[in-house]
Amino acid sequence: VPYRGLDEWTRTVLAAGGTVLVVLAAGLAFWPRSKDRTGYRAGALLVLVVLYVVPTVALLFEGEFARGALLMLLVVAFLRLERLRRRDAGPAGTLALAVVVLGLLMAPVLDRSTPWWDYETWALSAASAKATSFSWDHDYGPLNWPRDGRELLRVKSQSSAYWKAENLDFFDGTAWRRAPYAIPASVAQVPDPVADMRGARRWNQRIRVSVRNLVSSQLITAGTTRAVDYPRAATLTSAGVTVAAGGRPIRRGDSYAARVYTPDPTPAQLRVSGVAYDRWLDPYRLVRLPGPRGINSEQVSFPAWGLPREPQKVSQRFPGSLGDAGDEVAASSLGRVRALALRLRLGADNPYEYVRRVEQYLGQDAFTYTESPPPSAVTLDGFLFDARQGYCQQYSGAMALLLRMGGIPARVSAGFTSGSFDKKEREWVVRDFDAHSWVEAWFPGYGWVTFDPTPSSAPPRSQASAAAGGSGPVPGRTADVGLGDRVSDPRSGLAAVESSTPWTLIALAAGAAAVLLALVLILVRRRRRRPARQEAAWAPSLAELERALRRSGRGPRAGMTLNSLEAAFSASPKAAAYVRALREQRYRDVDRGPTPAQRRGLRAELARGSGFGGRLRAWWALPPRI
Repeated sequence: VPYRGLDEWTRTVLAAGGTVLVVLAAGLAFWPRSKDRTGYRAGALLVLVVLYVVPTVALLFEGEFARGALLMLLVVAFLRLERLRRRDAGPAGTLALAVVVLGLLMAPVLDRSTPWWDYETWALSAASAKATSFSWDHDYGPLNWPRDGRELLRVKSQSSAYWKAENLDFFDGTAWRRAPYAIPASVAQVPDPVADMRGARRWNQRIRVSVRNLVSSQLITAGTTRAVDYPRAATLTSAGVTVAAGGRPIRRGDSYAARVYTPDPTPAQLRVSGVAYDRWLDPYRLVRLPGPRGINSEQVSFPAWGLPREPQKVSQRFPGSLGDAGDEVAASSLGRVRALALRLRLGADNPYEYVRRVEQYLGQDAFTYTESPPPSAVTLDGFLFDARQGYCQQYSGAMALLLRMGGIPARVSAGFTSGSFDKKEREWVVRDFDAHSWVEAWFPGYGWVTFDPTPSSAPPRSQASAAAGGSGPVPGRTADVGLGDRVSDPRSGLAAVESSTPWTLIALAAGAAAVLLALVLILVRRRRRRPARQEAAWAPSLAELERALRRSGRGPRAGMTLNSLEAAFSASPKAAAYVRALREQRYRDVDRGPTPAQRRGLRAELARGSGFGGRLRAWWALPPRI
């Protein structure tokens, strides 16, 4: 089954659909058309080609030319092999090999970065809904993001990353949303929070984004955006997101470049990063408690890692603490979440150990990925303790909430996973099913580091990455791989292949074609010089006829001769002609034996009156001649 995800329903539907296509192809191949003709060969072939091409195009991005050549050889064999005379098999095989080699050599020349006819663009321009847009705020109901595989973006980058559209840095008591307020200027005025980061130069990269079928008010970037080369881009917001200015969202045909910072430190580096959090990070430890709808509930600041004090009540209007909030948190619906955070913190020596414990807790078998969670999962408290079912919004929202309650600056980010890597164009292809939500936690000296608690094989976003180049660590995600180990780049091993110039390939193709043509001519001349040996040409055909009669349950009976068999097949002219041709070849030394049409007529006669099973036995008894 061409599917690597965990959803058994998807696997079942694909298997059932493939079975239906196989049965349809078999029915078309053996369906009786007339007395001496069976099957609709072209229709059966079309169904089989669809059965092969769809999973190949959807999942396999390597060896396209070789797979196409193999498919064409099978198509030709299906259509013409039975009509091929045995003495012509050698030249025909050599000619087929020549065509395949010529096609493999010419394919890179004819291949282009853009299709000869961009049918997808034409279809989109003709469709009423031409582009896709997303609402990134969390709601924790059934997932309503588009999932039809439409291409949204292409990104050229030095390394893979999660492509970010929005930071959700405000928890309103129920769900994560973009902050409705700006971080105070006295706190937010940091010249460049990336400039002093360890390894800033190594993890800085320039990306170029080409928009395909996406409409977005945010520019899609990655990590921490430092600068954007886009004429309508607004200044960077406090959340680290660049918004398209002028009231015009980005859309198909737009492209821009951005300088981004995407840190990927090792677990060993994060363990010793410390807890020196600057004041401007205080808002990333805030949580609003649930309250009656329409009434602002209390906002609580959880103490930074290592500080023993209780959570504090805070207000946007009045600076400083308004008193302890431990009792209010315990009495609220988030009390169980706070107790879980304290339990996971016990014994954790540093913030990274706590982050890993939260990830491991959410990675237990008790939690199940589903895009249609039950009603009890519409709150993060219900997801963690009651339903334990959800998708990326529940997983990332719960982890960010636990990190803030544990004293670590954290936020939720939304956008897209890396997508699939186009090795020819050296760029990432992002589709609508790559839409995702993850967590970013702040580590001194490194900045916002990406963590993804959602199961990495969760359907359907695992499909694109698996097809792109095999399994590997999630881009930008720090895995616990041991002290001093670097997390490998999932693009490692995708070495660039320098293409030869078109003239070089054309010369190679011409030379190969000349050599293969010479081989064909040599085989033809040798065939003409070979002495005829017709005296035994009838023996294999006669043995095959006896075997076919035996397999189809029609004899041969004692005393049966070719004359009597021809008379028995008098109701089928082509079947009788097959036996007559074999008899004349045997006794009159006629050069030519039965024709392919007569062979098909005999097969139809052997299957007559025996139903579908009889037709299958007839094909087994008298298969197409090789």
